[in-house]
Amino acid sequence: MASYNVQSLFIFFAIISLLGGGVASLYFKRLDTSAKYWTVATLMWGITGMATVFRNELPPLWSYSIPIGVNSATFVLMGLGIVRLYKHGPQWPSFLALGLATVTYTMTLELCRIHAGPKVTLILSGLAFGLSSIWCAYPAHVHFKLTGNRFSMHMRWVMAGLGLLHLVRMQGALTGWGVQTFGQDAWTLGIWSAIFVFGMLRYFTYVGMRIQEQNDQRLTAAAALAREEEGRRLASQLAQLERQQSLGAMSASFAHELNQPLGVILNYAELLQHQQRTGTMEPAMTLNVLDDIIASAVRAREIIRRIRLFMQPSQNQKNERSDLRTVVENVLALVSADAVRSEITVVTPDMPEPVWVRADAVLISQVLFNVLRNAMESMLDRAERLIRLDIHQNNSEVTIAVIDSGTGLTEEDIQKAGEPFYTTKPSGMGLGLSICKSILAQYGGRLSLTNTGRGTHVLISLPQADSI
Repeated sequence: MASYNVQSLFIFFAIISLLGGGVASLYFKRLDTSAKYWTVATLMWGITGMATVFRNELPPLWSYSIPIGVNSATFVLMGLGIVRLYKHGPQWPSFLALGLATVTYTMTLELCRIHAGPKVTLILSGLAFGLSSIWCAYPAHVHFKLTGNRFSMHMRWVMAGLGLLHLVRMQGALTGWGVQTFGQDAWTLGIWSAIFVFGMLRYFTYVGMRIQEQNDQRLTAAAALAREEEGRRLASQLAQLERQQSLGAMSASFAHELNQPLGVILNYAELLQHQQRTGTMEPAMTLNVLDDIIASAVRAREIIRRIRLFMQPSQNQKNERSDLRTVVENVLALVSADAVRSEITVVTPDMPEPVWVRADAVLISQVLFNVLRNAMESMLDRAERLIRLDIHQNNSEVTIAVIDSGTGLTEEDIQKAGEPFYTTKPSGMGLGLSICKSILAQYGGRLSLTNTGRGTHVLISLPQADSI
């Protein structure tokens, strides 16, 4: 038991601090500000702890006043390290205040050591260690409230307990027990043993805080990815429902368009049936009729193919390439019957070569379809009914301009267009343009609206893809 003394505790704790701080300093550049504060504070504690051990061999200023002043500063530095976990502001005011306070305290302690005796210096050191430790409990408490980190809650009690132990140590100034730091009495050994146990817990708890913080960040990131994936899935479903609703609104036009080839097929089939029954069938005429039946069937199949293509779920591949020519052709085929019925002229650009964009063909078809439908609906009460499509390629971007001769939009409508559930249509849900903007944003595209004075100008921008 003779070998167990406070001096041994100081040596052991100083070595642990130097080893831990030394290992952490090897990765100093990779550490964040909080960990750097704790690494520096740990090394400072190790150095000052060693200086305290050799109190009899070093001048009192260097083995007593300066080590105690610097040591108490390490408590504050650790607390500032915890603050840096949740508050990122200018650092120099805190360092300046800590430096001035440390110098002032060290000078005061040295003067009291020379002129006032050990009891006063015991009170001063106990207050410095005790109050700084208790203050450290506050940022740990704030961090726990902000993040729910369990180790922050433990750190709060560890620092508070360490501070109370240092304050309790001041009783030596009143009772005479433990006035000498390296005394061999049971009280001195007990109080210092408890202090060093809490000191070790302080290090382990901080490591636990940071590990818990990293785990929480990983869980948060995983949850965010899951929400993003779920959002993409729901957005895809919503986009498909909007396509179905749009086609439902045009069902009368599609029924009329399909009725024409089906009517031709029915009429020619009845003609062939009649000729067969009456024996008046002529080979040449039969071949011509069959050619017309096949052509009408192909036309009906093409109409259905375009509708099915438009209705199918999108793969939503961000790296997918699509030929804008095919997109425009398919969309114009979908709206052509409605445009003819409403006496609307659609002027399209000449595209002799493929125009590749980085986007999903089905989703971009939905955007263009929605914009064209809005343009067509805006002209129903106008004498001039004209829609012009212009396509331009600029550097790495492709733009589609849809210009109509409709009623146009007010400034408020232009500002709010694309907001969910905002619509200028009596029967609209206000989701069409909102979905279009979301679709374009997935690929780095955008949609903008302006007034031309004679209608609305809609500009669709998409990233250009390399040609095959």
